[in-house]
Amino acid sequence: MEYILKNIQILYGENLQLKTNYAVWIKDGYIINVLPEDRLPENIKIYDGGGKYVLPGLIDLHVHMMWDGSHNPVATLESEGYEQMLIRAVSYCRTYLQNGITTVRDIGSVDDIALHVARSINRGLIDGPTLIASGKTLTMTGGHDPFWARFIDGKEEALKGVREQIFKGAEVIKISSTGGVYGRTEGEEVGHVELNLDEQKVICDEAHKFGLKVASHAIGREGIYNSITAGVDTIEHGHFLDDELVSMMEKRGTAWIPTLYVYQQIAKQEGIPDYAKRKAEEIVDIHSNAFKQFFDRDILVGAGSDAGSPKTPHPTLLEELKAMHDLVGDTKEILKTATVNAGKILGYKVGQVKENYEADFLLLDRNPLDHLDHLKDIKQVYKKGKLFSKC
Repeated sequence: MEYILKNIQILYGENLQLKTNYAVWIKDGYIINVLPEDRLPENIKIYDGGGKYVLPGLIDLHVHMMWDGSHNPVATLESEGYEQMLIRAVSYCRTYLQNGITTVRDIGSVDDIALHVARSINRGLIDGPTLIASGKTLTMTGGHDPFWARFIDGKEEALKGVREQIFKGAEVIKISSTGGVYGRTEGEEVGHVELNLDEQKVICDEAHKFGLKVASHAIGREGIYNSITAGVDTIEHGHFLDDELVSMMEKRGTAWIPTLYVYQQIAKQEGIPDYAKRKAEEIVDIHSNAFKQFFDRDILVGAGSDAGSPKTPHPTLLEELKAMHDLVGDTKEILKTATVNAGKILGYKVGQVKENYEADFLLLDRNPLDHLDHLKDIKQVYKKGKLFSKC
């Protein structure tokens, strides 16, 4: 597959620089050149982009594909069974593509469902975004999110657990460093330290040996500290970040996936289980303040919606971007969290319209740098150079 797309306005490279009178040359699923329209080669098929804006395909770094985003997804999970959860996850794949989200990282699924869905996408059995999945989360016995946990206690079990997930085909490893807001109905608080430093270090060392990154659910301060020290690649949530912790992240290259919107939803929406609502209400302002204070520091901030969680349906990436924008009003920098930054965090050649990157991009009527709501006006979605018409 080889063609050129011209008559477009490109948000190019890592600065989303607006380029006009340029065309994108696609071959075998990659962007091989971005070149002036007056220098187009002959004998290659050319398509007219109709003056549309070309934006990198969006990336959501934190979802749970088999959850339904209702007020209590665990209750749905318990009533549906494995087969319905699997079908639900598959059904969301095309929804993500239709909304311009071409890469998704699923970090937590019952019975490794997301691993099976990712494999089906890779084999061409179903349409879907690039799905980077962890399968089960590595959690202490009785820890956060026990419904999709691989329980581990001690360094030997930590080594066994991470090797199991790698063997199953995980492309990222997810751990629970602290308690959480939604998960266990009792006996769990956000400040609880779960996997300890030694366990996390074993996991990180082994995952990195196989080229996999480690994502840590970490809300409370001590758990965040343990995760950074152990060498995790991303802090998920990170409510209780402070200056010392962020300085550590800067030195180690640790990225941050804040997931603001989901906690705002849990804190304010009706029908959420009382135990979760109480905990969210106690920390949502702390979360917002941390984001405002540390967004401009020298760490990569990536967008993750936690879609599937309470009152956070698939997809919710735009709502997450707007929640960030409400706190830090720099539209370009917020948009980069779901494109340029996210691609760098993954270590994949995605998130930019640039030479040698995968040909994942969107055609929009209006410039999203002018307003994030312009992301709703998607006319075409391209995944590895293949056109998926928006329905």
